[in-house]
This record gives sequence, C-alpha cells and structure tokens, in this order.
Amino acid sequence: MLEKTKAYFETCRTEEKFVSFLTDSKELATELELEDLMLPQVSVSRQRSKKPIYFTYEGRDETIDDPTKHYKIEFYCYLLEIVTTSLDGRFNQLKSHCDYFDFLYDISELKNAPPDSLDTKCNLAAILQDHESSDIGALELREELKVLSTLLKPGIGPKETLKFIGRHNFCPNVNIALRILLTLPVTVASGERSFSKLKLMQTYLRSTMSQTRSTGLATISIEHELADDLN
Repeated sequence: MLEKTKAYFETCRTEEKFVSFLTDSKELATELELEDLMLPQVSVSRQRSKKPIYFTYEGRDETIDDPTKHYKIEFYCYLLEIVTTSLDGRFNQLKSHCDYFDFLYDISELKNAPPDSLDTKCNLAAILQDHESSDIGALELREELKVLSTLLKPGIGPKETLKFIGRHNFCPNVNIALRILLTLPVTVASGERSFSKLKLMQTYLRSTMSQTRSTGLATISIEHELADDLN
C-alpha cells in the first residue's frame, strides 16, 4: 500500500495531473458556491538587487510572473516532494520490519511453502545475531516452524500463536521470535508520544524524579484510558 501511494504521488508531478488538479478544484469550488478560485498573485519587485556573478556559468534567478506556474513550483511540487520524502523516512523502518518478520504474522501459511523459501525466512537468526552469540538457532527455528505450521489454524496472529506455544510449552525459538516481534517498535510514534508525556511530567519542580517513578507515571499517562477503568 505504501509503494502504491508513493507511485501515485510520483505520477502527480506531470503537467497533465497538475491541470487536472486545478480543474477539479475549480469544479469543487463551483459546487460549494464559493468565489472564483484564484491563484495567489505574485508581486514582482521593480528594483532588483544586483547580485555579483563571479563565474560565467552562474545565472540570475528569474522571477516567475505567471501565478499558475508560480503556484506549481512553489507549492504543488514542493508539497509533493515533502510527502514522498516523509514516506521514505517514516516508513523505512517499517519496510525492514516487514521484510524480517512478515512470516511470523501467519505461520500456518508456511505449511505449503517450498524448502528454499523457508530457509530464506529463517534468516531471522542471522539478523538477530550479535557477533558470535544468538538467541535463535536457524536450523531449530526452521524445524519448529514446520511443526507449528501444521498445528495452527489459518489466520491466527502472532499474539494468539504465542499463547498457544505458552500453553503447550514447546518451540522455544519461535517463542523468542514472537516476543521480539510483539515488543519491537516499528514507528516513531511511540517514542514521540513518550517524550511529549515526559515533558509534561518532569517539570522544574520534579527534576529529581527517579527513573522508576518516571516510567510508571509515563505509562499511566499514556495508557490513561486503561488506568481510568481500574478499581
């Protein structure tokens, strides 16, 4: 869905899309009985500053007199560039997360998977390896996934799968992988929310608050809907 969204914004850079955008905006303004849609006029200064040119290949910035062209360059294309850049920056970590942990969201689908693809999916052990130490074994993870895929019903998510493993007390490598999956932040929203709450709690009068108390108050503040329901 993200790739399709990015591809759509890339197609919006063409002149045809821009003209279609202006036409739709004018039609919408007419339906809403608004005033005529007018693009902001560009004020052209009579006196231009004479900037010295030190090299022959340097050219002066030309002032754009056409309001439509100015709107396209200064607002339309600029906004598209911000959107596409933000999509790459904010969801780059999410894309890596899907590449590494996608097979854990429905383990039952691995039942009919070819052996080569299963070996590729078990690369998670190498990704989570720190030098020579690793909490997950690649061979053990592959065998556990083969067994577990035959026991689970289709459509069971990682949380229900972890509960199933806990009840039967088996597949330790899959257990560790699911715990990492369910506790791994994949966006910056949780971090931003935590810092915004921390700024509200740790005022100048509470600057000596301990880490334990700060974490507890932050959790209560973030999950205030659950805290309000507690007796």
